Amino acid sequence: MKDQAYKLRQMMSKTDKSMARIITITSGKGGVGKTSITINLAIALANMGYRVAIIDADFGFSNVDIMLGLSTKYNLSHVVFGNKEIDEVISKGPSGVMFISGGTGVRELLDLDDYHINIFINKISKLDSLADIVLIDTGAGLSHSTLKMVLAANEIILVTTPEPTSITDAYSIVKLVSSIDATKKFGLISNRAETSREGKQVLDKFSDAANRFLNIEIKKLGYIEYNSLAVKAVKHQVPFVLSSPDSKISRQIIAIAEGILLKGEGGYKSQHIGMFSYINNLLRLFGSRNK
Repeated sequence: MKDQAYKLRQMMSKTDKSMARIITITSGKGGVGKTSITINLAIALANMGYRVAIIDADFGFSNVDIMLGLSTKYNLSHVVFGNKEIDEVISKGPSGVMFISGGTGVRELLDLDDYHINIFINKISKLDSLADIVLIDTGAGLSHSTLKMVLAANEIILVTTPEPTSITDAYSIVKLVSSIDATKKFGLISNRAETSREGKQVLDKFSDAANRFLNIEIKKLGYIEYNSLAVKAVKHQVPFVLSSPDSKISRQIIAIAEGILLKGEGGYKSQHIGMFSYINNLLRLFGSRNK
């Protein structure tokens, strides 16, 4: 594993070390296992030697901390109002994965004046020195807030299941986001496939449709087959990549993590924009007065 992790790290850009890689993870509808995938993916990346942080930005159904078995005292709102530094609101999860609860922080941020916004940006930008990769677990669907959080990042991972409604809703996200900004990079994960064949079919058909009708390239990150171990892991608050490390679904999530790290042909082209740029993009999209 150490040799493999070393090789993967060499494939990441050496010029972007000063800024974290920001990836939003979203889905067209709820109940597709998006948060579970985010958590297990974070642990898989951490086990490969990367410093990984999760920001729970699903304001309606925030549950990353519950799945991790963590009890959090602070969230981003405590940073917004100047009482805490970013490292003080971080909780440590399994494999050293950092977790930050969004709380109502982003919403409150939008009501601040420029002076306090700049203070917040300077504080959250310190996350770049603490994490190599930041995974932002957004809400499901196309709500106003979720859309803007997705658009603020350069990299977007969509989670879908083989259900037609899930696929259609995920496709709607690609269509809407790409109509606003065609430069966004999309990755796709098919979850809860009954067979490997079904998982591959979802990836292939979705990718082909996006390419043909939207002229958008979708990186097929991989699929995860349905397994009762995933359900048990959520109930026991222990991510399946830890509770069942040798299982097929754990091997599949590790393969997805490897696909995210690889660059070039067959890889997932990345761009490290850092938290400073992400928050500034977010404020611009929400029409903040901050320049």
